[in-house]
Amino acid sequence: MVQSNTPNFIELFAGCGGLSLGLRSVGFHESMANELSSMPAETFALNLMNIDMRSTTFQQTEIKERKVLWINPSSDDVLERLVDNPFERPETNISELSSTDDFDGKLIVGDIRRLNKFIENRGEPLIHGEVDLVSGGPPCQSFSLAGRRELGNQRNQLPWEFAKFVNSQRPRMVLLENVEGILRPFKEGDVTYYAWFEVCKAFANIGYVTCPMLVNARFAGVAQNRPRFIMLAIREDLINNLDDNTLIWFEQGRRLIKEVKNNNPAFDKALWAYWDLTNTDSNKAQNSLFEPLVAFRDTERQHSVFDAICDLQDENPAPLSEYVHNINSTFSDYLEGGSKEMKNLRHPNSTPKVKARFRLYQIIANSSKSIGDEIKKIMRKQQSTISELTYQVLAKADLLYYEDKLPKTPEQMVGYLQGLATRKFSQRALISNLPAPAALSIPDDVAHYCEPRTLSVREMARIQSFPDTFEFRGIATTGGERRRYQVPQYTQIGNAVPPLLGRALGKVVKSILLELKK
Repeated sequence: MVQSNTPNFIELFAGCGGLSLGLRSVGFHESMANELSSMPAETFALNLMNIDMRSTTFQQTEIKERKVLWINPSSDDVLERLVDNPFERPETNISELSSTDDFDGKLIVGDIRRLNKFIENRGEPLIHGEVDLVSGGPPCQSFSLAGRRELGNQRNQLPWEFAKFVNSQRPRMVLLENVEGILRPFKEGDVTYYAWFEVCKAFANIGYVTCPMLVNARFAGVAQNRPRFIMLAIREDLINNLDDNTLIWFEQGRRLIKEVKNNNPAFDKALWAYWDLTNTDSNKAQNSLFEPLVAFRDTERQHSVFDAICDLQDENPAPLSEYVHNINSTFSDYLEGGSKEMKNLRHPNSTPKVKARFRLYQIIANSSKSIGDEIKKIMRKQQSTISELTYQVLAKADLLYYEDKLPKTPEQMVGYLQGLATRKFSQRALISNLPAPAALSIPDDVAHYCEPRTLSVREMARIQSFPDTFEFRGIATTGGERRRYQVPQYTQIGNAVPPLLGRALGKVVKSILLELKK
């Protein structure tokens, strides 16, 4: 039984459950969740609901009794659903959602656009009574600097579907998480757009006072340098309940509501800005209820890759770190399922040539920029000679044998390096004493800091602050055409909100809700 003073939330674009786990760890009750793809939904259900969708028990349970429902199932066979293409699910008039009127505690698998259509036809919100928070991270790959930034990309419409759901439920607060790239301007014809500002306008249009921010997960204690856009929003009728020191953070949002009521304001950098908690506004945040988002801004307190995965090394593993002890003790009690034994430990096997390349990346990562740049130029055949300094660095390094003998002369070294050429110029090695880089969704993109291999799913999960009892389901990785729709284990982690960041956001939201309920 949920206590009446327990804040509740609905999670949209739930993924494998990183944000949900973080919010639960500070006392939120999850009223409902929605996720498009079956693979992360399977992981979510196992860990956060203690439901194994591969079990005969679940498959034999009557639909009206199930806690996991599909909007438009692609098959009657649950196992087939778990590997389906969500973009090819048939749109039918018969939905499993029609089997119940009580959605509390349910996970709904399917497209949010169809979910919104179902709510519209239903004529009332899915959760009865007041909801404190609707949260989620709508996928916006084309907002990402790593993706194609297109105004008309279908995935860019999902924040507007998020707003449509919010308008039907009318929660006290909204939490939207997205990639840092949403802050960068892009052009469509002669018009310059700021996607973050357009998203804020969408919520202002439905009566929500917004507070846009740039945060970094490493400032919240995550062993990853992961800048993210966060938009918090408060229902307009509640805004005057805030204390003056908190209201300052939402003043621009109040002004935006007035502007959208009168016209469709264009972006003007003199009038509209986001709070930068990674830099200029971190001092202000430290002395406010936003402090959990900058609690680890001191570099001496930040966690490194070594902290996260040192005990998982194949050779000479170090003792379990305080970082891992912390994420295990903080989150394990808030999982309803998962695994008592640590899973997802296997890392991909590589050929001798690939291992030799990984070793080279490790040398580059720990060398000066000039030496690293020279090595990469030779690998790309942009340079056919090698300097004495770079040659000596490589000659003293533990290069790995592939195809032929190890190089003994500068000329042989050039041939050795050029033989390791690859089209994947984004590959690099982790640096043991620093947080990991943001992009960790594709295993081949990063090499271990000291072993010539890529990371296991468990190591990536550790870096993102998932506890060891959290088990990832679905296939480990995918490729080809399937990459367009499958969300394998590595991608589930790469797409997730790190639980420690979710926990910090939960603390902030909970403090604001206390002011709103005065």
